[in-house]
This record gives sequence, C-alpha cells and structure tokens, in this order.
Amino acid sequence: MKNILFLLVGVLSLTSCVNDVKTNTPALQAKLNNEVWRAKQAYVEVANGGLTITAFTFAETIVLKTSSTNPGTYVLGTTNQNNFISYTHEAGGVTSGYDTSIYAGPVYKISNIVSAGTGYTTTTNVETMGGSGSGLKLDVVANVTGGITGVTIVARGDGYRAGDIVNIVGGTSNNARVKILNVQQSNGEIVIEELENGKFTGTFKFNAVDSSTGEVTTFSEGVFYKLSSAGL
Repeated sequence: MKNILFLLVGVLSLTSCVNDVKTNTPALQAKLNNEVWRAKQAYVEVANGGLTITAFTFAETIVLKTSSTNPGTYVLGTTNQNNFISYTHEAGGVTSGYDTSIYAGPVYKISNIVSAGTGYTTTTNVETMGGSGSGLKLDVVANVTGGITGVTIVARGDGYRAGDIVNIVGGTSNNARVKILNVQQSNGEIVIEELENGKFTGTFKFNAVDSSTGEVTTFSEGVFYKLSSAGL
C-alpha cells in the first residue's frame, strides 16, 4: 500500500510540472543543477533559417540556438556551433558565463565510424590513438570480414575535443577510425517538437562550461511551450 502511495505521489508531481508549463503560456522552465529554474520572460527569433530562444530571470539569461526551425533534435557541443546554448548569471556585481563551445575533456559520445578498417575481431577494452587527448578505450564489434560495425565507450580518457578523429588499435595497422561528437563538459540537445502558428514547443538539456574557471553547470528536464516572437 505504501509503495502504491509513493508511486501515485510521483505521478501527480510529474503531471503538475507539465501542466504548470502549459498553463503559463508561453513558458520555459528546467532544472538547474536539480533545482527548478523558471523564466520570467521567454521569446523566439527566427533569422537566417535558424531559431534563437532567449529566456530571462531577474539575474539570469539562457540563449538557445538551432541551425534550423524544423522539428528535430539539435546536438550541442559539436563542431556544428550553429547549435549552441549560453547561460549567464549575475550575483554581487559579478557575471558568470557558460556555453557549449568546443572544449577539451573526456569523451561523451562518438559521432560515427569514419573507417571500418580491416583485420579486427569483436573485442573489449580496446585502446585508441590520435586526436587531442589520450586514454579513450572502446568495446568494438567486428563483422566477418574484419571491419568494425559498432563501438561502445568503456573509458572516456581526457583532453579530447569535438571533431577529433582517433584510430582504434589492432586490426591491419590500426586502420579503423572513429570521430568524437562531444565531451562531458560541453554537450546536450535542443529538441523542437512542434511548430504551430509561429509558436515553438520542445525540450532541452545541456552541460555548459565557464571558460574562465572551467566550472560546469547543468540544466536538465528543460521544456519550452508555445514560444513566439517578442510581443506576440
């Protein structure tokens, strides 16, 4: 009975959160380092085929940018810096700024297999070489002809940057290569779920870096609902 009660409370809390966004149209909110963050004002701008969402509190600003206004997922912290988030916070006359630019760090995600290579077998904990960093290790899956068809990160290493190409040790002269998508400090996504009558609805989440201190801030469970141009 107690477990059922806890489950019911959890469902009601989630429903309340979603409804809160929808009943305050237009709206943007998220969790900032696990604390609720809600914009006092939010609006969109469309220019050069891309979307910019700007959201304010009294001392904070979030800017979310995507390379297109089409519904879809826009990945952050990659070599495509047209998909970008910045967050600024002012306290005691000091302004801190965070963004999803290209930074060095542990690998977060692999973008793709650039070259399948030859002579590999399905193996765990395989070392890599090249790129900006070191220490990245992968589990690899190879087909019957010795080409790599899949990889899983088992050790993230450090010092890598989005866009790095690394070679997988083994096979025929280490000739399989993969591309780094982004790193742990700078990543995330903006999802445009719906565009209706000039109003945008979607979700977002990100890790962003303060370039002057290296500090990372995290926004999760972000939602924007029926945002339109300022004044509309």
